[in-house]
Amino acid sequence: MTINRALSAACMLAIYAAGGNMAQAADDDIRVSLKLFGKEDIEQGIDRCRFSLWQGDRDPNADRYAFLFHANAANNGYQGPARVKIGETVYALSRLAEGGESINGLASQYFYATEDREIRVHIEFNDVGLSGELYRIKDADMTVIQKGKVPFVASAKGHLGCLQPPAQSAKATPVREPETQVPGPPNGIPIGRQTILDDMSQLPPEAVQLVRESAGDECDVDGFHAWGGARYVINDYYLLWEVPCISAAYQAATALVVTQNPPQGWGNLLTLPNPPGKDGETYQAMNADILGPKGFIRSTSLNRGVGDCGSYRVHRLIDAPGEVLELELLEFREKSECDGIEMAPEDWPLIFQAY
Repeated sequence: MTINRALSAACMLAIYAAGGNMAQAADDDIRVSLKLFGKEDIEQGIDRCRFSLWQGDRDPNADRYAFLFHANAANNGYQGPARVKIGETVYALSRLAEGGESINGLASQYFYATEDREIRVHIEFNDVGLSGELYRIKDADMTVIQKGKVPFVASAKGHLGCLQPPAQSAKATPVREPETQVPGPPNGIPIGRQTILDDMSQLPPEAVQLVRESAGDECDVDGFHAWGGARYVINDYYLLWEVPCISAAYQAATALVVTQNPPQGWGNLLTLPNPPGKDGETYQAMNADILGPKGFIRSTSLNRGVGDCGSYRVHRLIDAPGEVLELELLEFREKSECDGIEMAPEDWPLIFQAY
């Protein structure tokens, strides 16, 4: 959706409508209670590709609380869900429009809102530089609008785009063979599109019970979780379920259960094998990313919130003896040194590869 002066006018009308009588609101001290948050407060972690804004006089790498707004890449469109924090509540917003005068090929104005339009955010770039795939936002204004309150305007800096992995060095050297010498990983059984569940009551009882009984040492299935899980159609005979396992400050895990399609009381809790030399297997798919057409399940376990160390796994869904399904480990990468060097998990040092 392209917007120019119309967007600015619309946003100003929204501000006045949301704020009502500005002078009266100021007298009543009714103001948007916008709060800063840190990397550790972003449940799914910060992607290499993201749209982030922080307070202009703060440094997100040095200050615990610096961020005003954050959205990881969604279909390469940065459409959301974005997040802002007002008071003690974190709000999820979707992008409604973008446009305005272009700066270095980038639209200069963006408009986000919650589904009920209770919270609206207008972002305007004033100065933007381009470095590789990353736009460095040198100066921006962010206006947060909440019904019945005086809008909050903040001066911001930020990033929009993808950070490049750092150059190879003795401190952090990605281990990756030339593409021409390494065949691609074999595909697994295709997995259908994700269907997000409204709450955990929509999960099959047998799936939840399997996690509770067999993975209770790893998963707190009865604890608080920010989402209800997900369902995937494998074929006419099987469904795959993501059952919330743990929810932490900057990452979350799910357990993976296969049931009949539709569920009929039977379930199979999938284990994620570890590479040779690492004990056993796990039920936790940390920050799971399911690549359905290829049948891959990628999981990334972060050792700390800034995301500069941890382990990265790629499994594929395969047939197993006895007409059941299981996961096979294709790739394992690990960056054990938390050195502040930010790079994509798929570029961490390679420990194991099965293709």
